[in-house]
Amino acid sequence: MMITLAGSFEISLPAERGIVHLTAGAEGSDRQAVAQQATDITEALRRQLVQLRDSGVATWYSVDAQTTASWRPHHNDGTVLPLHHRASTPVAVKFSDFAALSDSCARWAETAGLSIDRVDWALTTATRDRVRDEVLTGALHDAVHRAEVLASAAGQADPQVIAIADPGLLDRVSAGSDQPGPVAALALRGAAGGGSVELSPADITVSSTVHVRFQV
Repeated sequence: MMITLAGSFEISLPAERGIVHLTAGAEGSDRQAVAQQATDITEALRRQLVQLRDSGVATWYSVDAQTTASWRPHHNDGTVLPLHHRASTPVAVKFSDFAALSDSCARWAETAGLSIDRVDWALTTATRDRVRDEVLTGALHDAVHRAEVLASAAGQADPQVIAIADPGLLDRVSAGSDQPGPVAALALRGAAGGGSVELSPADITVSSTVHVRFQV
């Protein structure tokens, strides 16, 4: 007899990093003036990001290329208004100090030309790698336990693992394909948010699912 089932496991941990995504930009009727104003705003922000990184409260930042857009707005009566321009630059900064993150967001929220798009919460790479192994092992143990319960209920001997795969790949593994060996689907879930007060970010949930086939 064969038993085929899924095992799953998850661990929730406090967020260790906060990534703030901002946009630095300007709008107006003079294309050249708008581009220069957006550049000045971005450069002022970049200098702040360098200070945050050098002080140790931020681990990295990125400043992307400036993009521009132009359009002709319409008045309520249908009149076509003069050409309007916008220049903007996406910016991101990763904080290890959440108090500094909150203070910075409060300051940027009051700065003309800056808008805070979102805050993503994350784990460090070292923690994520460590937890990934834990949830993968836990998912397999869950599958083994469930198989043992089913085998016992059916009056059979202890089940033996004959195939392990990501969800949806078990049939390929059984058919002898060249798919990788025992791996699992991993997921990280964390809430996005922001604020200018003491932050309490949602925990980061790391989960894993494996599909396992047993011979009994």
